[in-house]
Amino acid sequence: MLAARSERAADDKVDAMPHSHHRRASLLSRRRFLRMGLAAATGSLLSSSLSLSAHSDGADDQYSGGAGYIIRSVRTNARRICLTIDDLWSEYYTLQICREFHRRNIRLTLFPVGHAVNNNLERPTAAHENLYPRLRDMGHEFGCHLYTHRVINGFSVDQLIDEEMEPSLRVMRRALGANFKPVGIRPPYGHVTDELKELSQRYNTPLILWGLDSQDAICTHQKDVNNCKYPQPSEYAMYSHLRGQAPQSPFSDKDHCARECVKEILHSYESYLRPGSIILHHALKATLLALPAIVELLDNWNMKSIPLSELLTYSSGSTGA
Repeated sequence: MLAARSERAADDKVDAMPHSHHRRASLLSRRRFLRMGLAAATGSLLSSSLSLSAHSDGADDQYSGGAGYIIRSVRTNARRICLTIDDLWSEYYTLQICREFHRRNIRLTLFPVGHAVNNNLERPTAAHENLYPRLRDMGHEFGCHLYTHRVINGFSVDQLIDEEMEPSLRVMRRALGANFKPVGIRPPYGHVTDELKELSQRYNTPLILWGLDSQDAICTHQKDVNNCKYPQPSEYAMYSHLRGQAPQSPFSDKDHCARECVKEILHSYESYLRPGSIILHHALKATLLALPAIVELLDNWNMKSIPLSELLTYSSGSTGA
């Protein structure tokens, strides 16, 4: 306890972070996205990015504790943040991302869709058997992203329990053991209803949203649809830094669209990162490619990423939603 207090006191003395660009990132807005008619096509790939902007302000963003609260960030002077990964549909990118963060001694909070967990239990892809115990053994922790990734608006409490929460808990306990308890509930697309708040209270598990959306899911789909421009030779240095080698020609790099998203992901960080941020990512190629640059940015800003369960202990007792 004394060590933790000393650490937090030291954090309070750290110089303020570099000035962020206090402007909203020039990314696809929710309204424009829906007008483009892409929501149905993208399905759960976009996860919660549709419902909330890259950043949100106000007292109701902050954590005060207890089930039924909507937690988007933690009010603290400690330079601590939490990286969260949603969905986990891709076993390949899930494992690669978690391994790379583990190599850098960063523990994540994962919010897998229950159906994705069931897929891994019933028919895992080669080399991804027993994925969830392996992720746990790396030190990562888990929340609940419900089971089907459907829009839950209009669901009764009984529907949420019978069709979403209990099926998700069953597969998570098959994967991780009978004593598994999620660190939080994150609803698909960030949709929160009165029924979901009651569910949170019944299970004594807080509702976890986010204060910083990396925009990785929207950017990934937008770039794929619009056939984003291939990198120019002047940009090769950045790609070399991120990947370890530059593409041989502008027309041979299969990752060019995801690399364009890396710049937008970093812009979201530079604009909105602050102590206590809960950051939304997805298990996508763009997240994997951005990973080295994200870690470098966190180091430069003297920010340490910790699991959600640990970040919540840093709360200074501000009000929740």
